[in-house]
Amino acid sequence: MIKAFEIPNFKFDKNKLKDVYLNNKADWAKYGPEKLSLHTQYISLEEPVILEHLLQIKNYKNIVENVKFFKTLVNAGVGPHKDKRNVAINIPVIIDDKSYVAFYEESEIVPSVLSIKNNVHQSKARYYKNSKPIDIFKSEKVFCLNTNLIHGVINESKDDRVILSISFKDDYDNFNTINKMYNDGNLI
Repeated sequence: MIKAFEIPNFKFDKNKLKDVYLNNKADWAKYGPEKLSLHTQYISLEEPVILEHLLQIKNYKNIVENVKFFKTLVNAGVGPHKDKRNVAINIPVIIDDKSYVAFYEESEIVPSVLSIKNNVHQSKARYYKNSKPIDIFKSEKVFCLNTNLIHGVINESKDDRVILSISFKDDYDNFNTINKMYNDGNLI
């Protein structure tokens, strides 16, 4: 089963994206406990640097739902989980070979909470307790990830790991659909 694949023909400007990340004023949300938490921050589809990147996706206005920065803290990770979405295209902003995606075995599901400022809400994401890793995926290129599989992030880097993550609408929120579109030349 394919869990992720690189999209080497997707061009990105890491320096421009890092500048947008550093200057974005949107609130950060946090999923999960402190050392295994994922920090997320929305960014407008119309922000010029973001739009410059999205224009590479054919028919992006009809298929892209939103974009967010995802941050994994230095010497931390994101625990085993499944997203409420089924697929993501991830663009590296601050990433190196010491941070990577891990895939995990099925285990006990535990409730997930989302924190924004001091407000805590139940999340539709599912976390898995004591799940063991079964595979890893390392990439410093743009990649597509099957977020419907149990996955997490290991960050053994000296920096926070930051990606720009693209989510898809309706029928396009499907890993196999995005994979087929890419392979058929209908995505980029």
